[in-house]
Amino acid sequence: MVTPVSSEPRERRLPAPEHIDDLVRRLRQVPDRQRRFSVTSAQARRVHGIRPELLAALTAAGVPHIGVGDARLYDAYDLGNAALHLGRLSVQSRSMRSWAKAWQTALDQAPGHRVEVVSACPAPGHPGTCRYGVLLGGRRRLVEGPAEEARLGEMHPVPATRVWPELPSDLRGLLQEVEEVGFFLLPEAVRWDPEFMWRTRMSDCGGAAAWLVHEGGRRGLRSRFSFGLLVAAPYSTPHCWAEFLVDGVWVPVDPLLARALNQWGGLGPGAFPPDSTPGALFHRLTDRFTKVVSHEGIWAQVSLPTERTD
Repeated sequence: MVTPVSSEPRERRLPAPEHIDDLVRRLRQVPDRQRRFSVTSAQARRVHGIRPELLAALTAAGVPHIGVGDARLYDAYDLGNAALHLGRLSVQSRSMRSWAKAWQTALDQAPGHRVEVVSACPAPGHPGTCRYGVLLGGRRRLVEGPAEEARLGEMHPVPATRVWPELPSDLRGLLQEVEEVGFFLLPEAVRWDPEFMWRTRMSDCGGAAAWLVHEGGRRGLRSRFSFGLLVAAPYSTPHCWAEFLVDGVWVPVDPLLARALNQWGGLGPGAFPPDSTPGALFHRLTDRFTKVVSHEGIWAQVSLPTERTD
């Protein structure tokens, strides 16, 4: 069930009740113990584009929450998924649109970018200088900086090739096996669980990438897991994907991202075939999931302001 991102007048109309019920049924497959109830009704509207009437409909359909009345709190993953799958204009859908535009541009121009790494101390008030570990140039580098608005370095992703080897039939067949898996924002405890993915047909790019790498290797395909950046102005984002060695070239694949951008990126259906490579969007940093910035062993939030340099 997919509802395209709608125009502003349609934003004011409720989706069909069966769409809301089906979505809530799927969301409730995530164990309640993995939820963090922290999103207010005001934040639901401001961040996720979910107006009070839609929030009331989701609540009536059984979306998990705590509290009553105006004091109700919701889980950010649940509301982020509701915004995407019910076609709201939200932070998530706007990101999808910027990524889709960046992919289209990269296919034609392969522009260069400047990515700034900005973070802040996750445990303010400690004695001594803040010492950040920043993933730069393939390894974590120690950088001292302020507790707030710490500008810790820059990355200059090299424009990727616009010509990639054709994927062999066995690899295309592997990608087709995840066609029925829908893209959802998921908490860490379930996103890497292949049993959850196949039981619920829900995953994000990281969980699907881990399965593709494992299953591809089991079938004799040369594969590797990649963590790095999805590069797009005005902000890049950390991302995971799978890569397969084809004719001596590591080719990135991410079928869930391709389908998500077709659905919510503001483009025509099928703009990005699931077996096409989004490699022009990606800047690889390492072979495992991690954080771009750490602080004395604690993972820190990061912002990645991005501008084109061509």
